[in-house]
Amino acid sequence: MTLVFGCRCSQLDHLYRDEVQDAQQRGVFGHVLTAFSREPNSPKTYVQDILRTELAADVHRVLCLERGHMFVCGDVTMATSVLQTVQRILATEGGMELDEAGDVIGVLRDQQRYHEDIFGLTLRTQEVTSRIRTQSFSLKEQHLRSAVPWAFDPPSLDTPGP
Repeated sequence: MTLVFGCRCSQLDHLYRDEVQDAQQRGVFGHVLTAFSREPNSPKTYVQDILRTELAADVHRVLCLERGHMFVCGDVTMATSVLQTVQRILATEGGMELDEAGDVIGVLRDQQRYHEDIFGLTLRTQEVTSRIRTQSFSLKEQHLRSAVPWAFDPPSLDTPGP
């Protein structure tokens, strides 16, 4: 079994380091790879980077050929990125189209072999703000159209203005 673990910094939030090392020493994990996204003097590395660059062939082999399982635990943004990465890996390694790889993930979920334990809510602030502003503008425009319809109607050449 392989564990790919991600956190920001090895010294600040690698909370289960001792437990993971103990599990690896006892043979629970064959491999442990850790991604640090805010490690001083190191490039940002995310779980999906490790999956893509170090484990792509293994991900495809375990999920598609060996009928293995994948567990993804973390916040919704990370889980979405991992899912997209796994889909691209399955497409590339399996020689299939991206939508076919998405169907494979659907089958894995149906077979209860792709597991997600997702926590938290991450708002896509720009998207939400834009949508709220658009809706707000639309409501204001509707109100103004009913209050002063002449302001929104194109001027007619034969009708005098207000």
